Amino acid sequence: MTGSANSLEVRDVSAGYGGSDIITSVTLAAAQGRITTIAGPNGAGKSTLMKTLAGLLRPRLGQILIDGRDVTRLAPPQRALAGLGYVPQERNIFRNLTIGENLRIGFEFIRRKAPAKEFVVARDRVLDLFPDLAGRLNHVAGTLSGGQRQMLAMGSALVAGPTTLLLDEPSAGLSPRYVTSMLDAVAAVNRSGVTVIMIEQNLIEAMRIAHDVILLVAGEIRGTWQSGRFLSDPLVRELFLGGAKAKATEPDHVGITDDASAA
Repeated sequence: MTGSANSLEVRDVSAGYGGSDIITSVTLAAAQGRITTIAGPNGAGKSTLMKTLAGLLRPRLGQILIDGRDVTRLAPPQRALAGLGYVPQERNIFRNLTIGENLRIGFEFIRRKAPAKEFVVARDRVLDLFPDLAGRLNHVAGTLSGGQRQMLAMGSALVAGPTTLLLDEPSAGLSPRYVTSMLDAVAAVNRSGVTVIMIEQNLIEAMRIAHDVILLVAGEIRGTWQSGRFLSDPLVRELFLGGAKAKATEPDHVGITDDASAA
């Protein structure tokens, strides 16, 4: 790891499908040791951005750095070796395998030559973060609840020891009780020393644990806020409460109010 203050940097990245860009000239930074939420209305390009960060989609222009290292042209496995973990929203576990087997695959994919005892230490560290999984290592993953499957997906990404974790909608499809539990687990992961960048539609819960918020609208970054100031900003309230589209000519916002709204 370098002395950079940012775990992940994106510089003027444009990416999309076919000949069309979905995200355009995106520049952002996620600070080390913090939780950064990428927010935006439906269709803003959040999933495209996340896939570009993970290496599933090659940017047409721009640069992506992890801990100061340029990974723009690296494939997903190489980015994982560089310290980037990724949990997609769907198909993020092997349902026909046990919890223990899922964790072992996550470890050996990145650290295949490591001694067996290192896996045990890493696995137990993950189980400390997700106690719902402890004592169930022989349970088939497909029998778990939605919240438990998400915890297993996160654990499988964490077991190899990434410095930065990408989460695409960690609470999607979960009951309200499990939404709170899941985001509490994300906060615990962050407290363990992992930088987190996540997309999360449940903004009330996301603001409870996030440090920073980046707003993406129509494929472009519209501003960065401290989490406590995000929901009370007039631009944000217009987008998420009024349903109106933000004007392209409005300047970026950087935390201009003091009180978080319960919107």
